[in-house]
Amino acid sequence: MMNSQQPDPSQPYPSVRGALMLTLMAMIAAGFTGIAFIDFGLLAAVGIGQAIGVGAVATMGAQRVPEPQAQRLGLRGLDLEAIPLILCLVPAVLLASELDNIATDFSDADSGILAGESAEDPAEGESERYDYEANDAYDIASGYDEEDADESAEKEESLELIDRDDPASILQAFVVMVGISPIVEEFLFRGVIQQGIVQRLGLVRGVSVVALLWTLLRPAPIAGFSRFLAAVIASFALGWALGIVRIATRSILGPILLASGWAAIGLAAIVLEGRIELPGMNVSGTHLPVLVTLTSAILVAWAGRTVFLEAQRRFAAERDGERHPPESIER
Repeated sequence: MMNSQQPDPSQPYPSVRGALMLTLMAMIAAGFTGIAFIDFGLLAAVGIGQAIGVGAVATMGAQRVPEPQAQRLGLRGLDLEAIPLILCLVPAVLLASELDNIATDFSDADSGILAGESAEDPAEGESERYDYEANDAYDIASGYDEEDADESAEKEESLELIDRDDPASILQAFVVMVGISPIVEEFLFRGVIQQGIVQRLGLVRGVSVVALLWTLLRPAPIAGFSRFLAAVIASFALGWALGIVRIATRSILGPILLASGWAAIGLAAIVLEGRIELPGMNVSGTHLPVLVTLTSAILVAWAGRTVFLEAQRRFAAERDGERHPPESIER
């Protein structure tokens, strides 16, 4: 009875249930670890929680991956020829941002209709995201004028996340968002989890399951259903792209590079807010320029198709190599 409940060592690790458990364990470990270090600041707590919490779960899971571990986990160098294709997928984060902009328009329209007000105010949706208006109302009631209230609310929000005027704060955000998070998350999902799930379910279904699990760790806005749905769709699509890059390059460095590129663009938009206007990125109520959107879509579509075809070829070759390893090597 007891032995029947133990995982079959001949089967790839992890199973779908095991992958879900690893994801939940990573979420809980990162959360509790971050809370323990919250006195060091929000960004530091997030970084430490990711490094210790997610990193520990990924390390424990990696120990159960059968040999050859390094090959299965993607611990190999990245071919230089793959870097241009990966960079062509970086604009996918711009398309995800534009999808959120469109969803925000729908959310604002729905909110205006339900409230009996005009839906032409582009700041309505952003107020739910940043909670600026609540801070303004409190400051005005306390005796500040409107300009002082705006500056106070903006400074308070900046101190909570990133101090744009403090190079140390920006560097800390860069280390956490562009360095730590992509490394530990991709090692867990595209390194430990994906290799087992893809062997069990196949290329498309396996990558889809891992992308869905990765989406569980993504923050999603709850201000409106349209924005929430757009965030889920965008996260799933980005996770799918990371999974395909991992198989096509056979290296964990591929998805790490891509995820770091996306994070760098998002961080740049935050740091440059109020200094350089980037329509559709850090300006409320705007959309990406049409030329930028079309160019990004063309680049991502071409690179995505190329990477997917290469992933199919690699996956088929590895499957064939696992079936006939001795003959193929000797001949």
